[in-house]
Amino acid sequence: MQRTKTGTNIGGAGEHNRRVVMHGLRVNGAMTRAAIARGTGLVPQTVSNIVDDLEREGLVMAADPVKGGRGQPATPYSLAPNGAFSYGLQLDQHRARTVAIDLVGRIVAAREVTLGPGGLEANLERVLGALGQVAGDLARHAAQPRPRVLGLGLAMPAPTGVHAGRNDPWMTGLSPEHPLVQRLAQDTGLAVSLHHDASAAAVAERLSGSAKGIDNFVLIFLGYGLGAGIYANGEPCRGQHRLAGEIGQIMVPGPDGGRPLEQDAALIVLIAALGLQPNQPDLFDRMEAAIADGHPEVGAWLDRAARLLAWAIDLVECLLDPELVILGGQMPAELARLLMARLTRLRPALPDRPALVEGSVNPYSVAAGAAADPIARAFDLSFSAMMKPRA
Repeated sequence: MQRTKTGTNIGGAGEHNRRVVMHGLRVNGAMTRAAIARGTGLVPQTVSNIVDDLEREGLVMAADPVKGGRGQPATPYSLAPNGAFSYGLQLDQHRARTVAIDLVGRIVAAREVTLGPGGLEANLERVLGALGQVAGDLARHAAQPRPRVLGLGLAMPAPTGVHAGRNDPWMTGLSPEHPLVQRLAQDTGLAVSLHHDASAAAVAERLSGSAKGIDNFVLIFLGYGLGAGIYANGEPCRGQHRLAGEIGQIMVPGPDGGRPLEQDAALIVLIAALGLQPNQPDLFDRMEAAIADGHPEVGAWLDRAARLLAWAIDLVECLLDPELVILGGQMPAELARLLMARLTRLRPALPDRPALVEGSVNPYSVAAGAAADPIARAFDLSFSAMMKPRA
């Protein structure tokens, strides 16, 4: 079953129709012109004009014609992965991860650096160096010195929760006037967009992950802290201060007046219980070893976190009525599997309950999501994106 959006044959709607075609190819994969026309409701000539334009721009590519039951062989078209790229940069208190992704959302270059003492400002040259290395890797991948790069997305933790009060002024705001945004734009010459880390991860899930083609979903993002990325009617919900989805700050009722959800359910709690440090280069390896050894702290954290997360997911479902709830983040894959199993037992399937599915736990998922935003703004089918002029 093809998943496409409806186009319009009214004059002046060319940008909308162009994005409709790109959306259909992204969600369904290769499609012939006739299949695009049937799925979108556009007249065949409009589809042909759009496909021709996209092919000339290097954004779609033709495969060998396929012989059908009757008539002439039809040519399938698909997105051209090397047609455009984007950079993404994720920062937290301990490390920086930077990636380049292609037009279909695949990571084609990635670098990670551990941050030393002195905060982000003191480590700025190391961060910029990693971004420069990714740019070099991308040029080699694309086999051209100046590949088409649409922009740079920057993802940072919200200035609340486990990241607050760390005495680093460069990690306490999500503002377009942040000095790092200005420096990145100056050094790269690219438009820089700023994102809450959980929101960035949700963009990645919609571009090429578990929410591909889904307009209403919530990503429960588990990392050092706890957040959520929210999509409503095909648009990311960011909030007035880019802090929508800070579910880790929800107060869990208790005899002492309660405390924030992430103080029990975030990964930093398990890391501390295991006597580990969040900036250890082999952190996930050590956590996986503890899981394999049956460390009692792992089971205790899983039981407590699953119970609280099931409660939080119920809140999310009642408030937002999503089609899908995704559990993802940055944690060992085996830990995610065990947590998902506990949540599934705590949440029996009901006829009207949204599905709970596993999302990405790739360490680079946030950076990839930040990188996906410039691609979404250039080509995605969303009202806010279409209000931005296409370069």
